Amino acid sequence: MFTIELTYLNSLHTYLGRTKLKYALLYADFNVINYLYNSKLNLNNPNIILYPDSTAIYIAMKLFTSCKYSKLVSTDLLDQSLQEFIRNKNSLFFFGDSNDVVKRAVEKLKSINPDINISGFCSGYSYSDEETIKQINLSNAEILFVGLGAGRQEKWIVENYDRLNCKLIISCGGWFQFLSGSRRRAPKLLRKIQLEWLYKFISEFPRVWKRYLLGVLQFYFRIITKRIFIIIKK
Repeated sequence: MFTIELTYLNSLHTYLGRTKLKYALLYADFNVINYLYNSKLNLNNPNIILYPDSTAIYIAMKLFTSCKYSKLVSTDLLDQSLQEFIRNKNSLFFFGDSNDVVKRAVEKLKSINPDINISGFCSGYSYSDEETIKQINLSNAEILFVGLGAGRQEKWIVENYDRLNCKLIISCGGWFQFLSGSRRRAPKLLRKIQLEWLYKFISEFPRVWKRYLLGVLQFYFRIITKRIFIIIKK
């Protein structure tokens, strides 16, 4: 049995003020959990925290655990926490996606929030671990957002956690594309009735069909057969 502990979060920024410890916060949708099930990543570090994300995880929590919490959406959590980071003047570093996307995301954020403290950014398409980590550490960023895509970003964060000086490391998937305006989220009505996944499935079908049609079935099969056991922590 593969046991995974998910921590329910109200916000991301609260971890900054807890202690002097460093944290990594990783969103866990069904795709990430499938990846973790198949991988040999060492997740024994108590400061690397997984939190639940996506409709599939929410349904599994309701059906197979005693969870009474509301659904979490990582994109909403990231957006809300970013505003807290801006108000607190925390220094931010963005790592991931193409150079064009991450650059436009930074420029757009600076135009909307002139006081935002972005200490650096770099592409996730072509990079050297050594150079990237050196750049991040030299920037003295408190918060690092890593958007390398599900699986790849978790592996990078876990493997390089001890080498990073940031106080908070956050996985963010394709969030930079939303920030840059190169990709749109589902209309608010669909988000409200928990059908954002359907909008993504239809609008990005060639890219995500296998993940949704096969990945979700695989995830629920593993839950039902108790190959994956979820524990929810507050």
